Amino acid sequence: MTDVVSTTELDAIRQTLEAAENANEAQVFVDLMADDVVVMVPDYPVQEGKAAASAFVCGINDWMRENLDRHITYESGETRIAGDLAFDRGTFAFTVGAKQGGDRTRITGKYFYVYRRESAAWKLWRVIMSTDEDEEKVEEAT
Repeated sequence: MTDVVSTTELDAIRQTLEAAENANEAQVFVDLMADDVVVMVPDYPVQEGKAAASAFVCGINDWMRENLDRHITYESGETRIAGDLAFDRGTFAFTVGAKQGGDRTRITGKYFYVYRRESAAWKLWRVIMSTDEDEEKVEEAT
């Protein structure tokens, strides 16, 4: 059975992650990681453990902050709680372009976050993301 209070907590965590990602605040993501987190994203090796995952997330974040204008949104399709484990499955979409301007691209994909409750707080334990094959150009607003 799903714990409604905890599901609300997971929704709040997702919203916090979205806001942090849009503000280029990688530390928020790092603070939510379990010590034995595993991060699997397209085009990069699997990151195992908080040290490796933190370095990866901070490095990508720094590069994006310097080079890209990016905005992401997440939409949950399902959250479930089972004792001290929970998951949030959904989709994401982001627009991205060079900071200097030019074409923007819209990229969509799917995410699967598995959380583990540690000392009454939910921590990201497994993070899996995939992108859809189709990208679309987005016209600049004038």
